[in-house]
Amino acid sequence: MYEHPSLNQPVTEQQRDRAEAWLQGAYAEGRITEDEFDRRIGQVISAVTRRDLNLAFYGLVDVSRGSQALGTHPAYQPTNAALARTGEQVGKGAAAVGHFSGMFTSFFGPGLFFLLSPEGSYARKEAAKAFNFQVLSLLTLIVAGIASIFLPDFLENLMFPLITLGWFLGTIIGGAKAAQGDDWQNPATKAAKLKILREQ
Repeated sequence: MYEHPSLNQPVTEQQRDRAEAWLQGAYAEGRITEDEFDRRIGQVISAVTRRDLNLAFYGLVDVSRGSQALGTHPAYQPTNAALARTGEQVGKGAAAVGHFSGMFTSFFGPGLFFLLSPEGSYARKEAAKAFNFQVLSLLTLIVAGIASIFLPDFLENLMFPLITLGWFLGTIIGGAKAAQGDDWQNPATKAAKLKILREQ
């Protein structure tokens, strides 16, 4: 098949950036797993020619024979970079809502988001973090309730507001960090080493 000479041209930084943004969007939407993202992004980074860059997308995007010949792959088009950013924002938004749902549903909301989110997606990872934190908060509240039977009134009156404040801040900060795309680990679940759902 005829190949356009441009396929042998060096990859520009702009083309590489657009390709990386496209793959990040696909990962945020859950269309590729973390392992596949790492493999494909490695191909993008190491690509020397536009033909090399094409290889990072084969099997993921249907590229017409004409596009293959001319080198007009979607990764080269600026509009696709915008679409990737949109998909990334959607993934961050879903991750944030998964955290905030714990305010009203305890661990049920994050658990539902975990089940509905694609495997390997950012939203699923953050939903697992939110679920684990909400379970830990509930267990802490139960233990505190039992301990309050044996504690003086002033300690009981101090303990429950502190637990509630910690739960509130942990939920809000987790959601805010997820909305920003940060891989933030809640100090409470990190210290307790409680991971019922895998945070990956």
